[in-house]
Parts: sequence; structure tokens; C-alpha cells
Amino acid sequence: MTSRVLALVPEGDVPELHHNELPMSHLMYGVIAFIVFMAMLAFLWSFRNTAPKLSEQHGAEHGTARGTDVERSGH
Repeated sequence: MTSRVLALVPEGDVPELHHNELPMSHLMYGVIAFIVFMAMLAFLWSFRNTAPKLSEQHGAEHGTARGTDVERSGH
């Protein structure tokens, strides 16, 4: 199909293909990606150990300690 389309276009109307020029060095894309991933890791790391803290707060609000079994009547 491409050859049919190119056959319809006169040779002078097709621009020459040039080297794909990026707006910055190709290494900088890797550096930017690394920085973004490190920022996401720092954000994720900031929430470590929050689940145990939340379960301790939940246990304190309901009169139970973490790691203890409390039997409730009717269950």
C-alpha cells in the first residue's frame, strides 16, 4: 500500500529524510527517568510501616492490643 501512495506523489514533493534530532542528548532521557523513579521510590519509602501504625491506632480505639485475640460475645 505504501508503494502505491508513493507512486502517486511526484518525487520532488517528498522531503528528504534526515537524522531524527532530539531536543536534548539521549543520555539525558535516561537521567530524567532515573530521577523520576528515585522520586517515586522516595515517595513510596515515606509510607513504610504505616500499616502497623494504623492497626495499633485502630486497636487502641477499640480497646484491643495488637497481636492479642479478644473474643466477643455473639460471634
